[in-house]
Amino acid sequence: MMGRVIAARGAVVELRHFRYFVAVAEHHSFTRAAARLHVSQPALSQQIRHLERELGVELLARGPGGSVLTPAGEVFYERIRKVLTEVDAAAHAARRTARDHLTLRVGLAFPMAMEIHVPVLTAFAEAHPHVRLTWREIGFAECEQPLITGEVDVALLRLPIDPELLLWEPLVEEPHGLAVPAGHPLWDADRIGLAHVIDESLPLVHSGVWQRMREYWQLYSHRNDTPPPFVGAPAGTPQEVLLSVKLNRVICPGPYAVRSLPLPTGIRITELCDLPPAVTVVARRRDDRRELPQQFSALATLTAQQTVQAAGS
Repeated sequence: MMGRVIAARGAVVELRHFRYFVAVAEHHSFTRAAARLHVSQPALSQQIRHLERELGVELLARGPGGSVLTPAGEVFYERIRKVLTEVDAAAHAARRTARDHLTLRVGLAFPMAMEIHVPVLTAFAEAHPHVRLTWREIGFAECEQPLITGEVDVALLRLPIDPELLLWEPLVEEPHGLAVPAGHPLWDADRIGLAHVIDESLPLVHSGVWQRMREYWQLYSHRNDTPPPFVGAPAGTPQEVLLSVKLNRVICPGPYAVRSLPLPTGIRITELCDLPPAVTVVARRRDDRRELPQQFSALATLTAQQTVQAAGS
């Protein structure tokens, strides 16, 4: 049972007996030990007698000057004090681990449509004040990798993501965007149809960016799964892509929310039409059965619905 120890003779004693004994041994007084332990002196004396009876040895010699350890008591004190230190350390480690398990790590793929991460994180923090919430940005080249490898527990990402390893719920939709450099024939257009860009050259994106993501934004499915013409050095970040757009005077499809980023002078983001909307989702691993990621996903979905409805009203 919890807090009980089988003594050498087969008797059952409890950890509190050991703590009581150590207190008396260190204070050399039942009166002072009882005050420290917040128990009555008669009750403390009874517990010490119980411990001595179960062990079959006298641990403390009582006299007018106080209580002193017997030779057996000295040996027992030195060993049981170490045991209690280990017990306390084990309890502390267990509590620390429990607190760590109440940490939820969230990955965020910026820029976020409608800045949906703000109401989602706020709603979860308010609903679960006992949970330590942390977050990190998921880089352009990482895509869903931090979620798959367990660096984060849940993530707000744009599709497409791995359908075999991940579960997701849609949060918010946005149009596709198109980065256009100054001087390009499409510069003045507010909305651009797919037919006007399908034959255009695009910036070369670094091969380190996941193929699934590259092919989605480079419109492979609308080009009969063939790559577009590429120009420039490989770009591995959104800033590098935008710089390539400007320097190489080419266009580039991407999330419409990119317009919220600091853009290089001479680049604008316009809407790319005739495409299904880009979808931001809350995702978690299929093999993760923990409650917190599931609770976060459910609350993120509800919060996103409310946020989208409020924005449309």
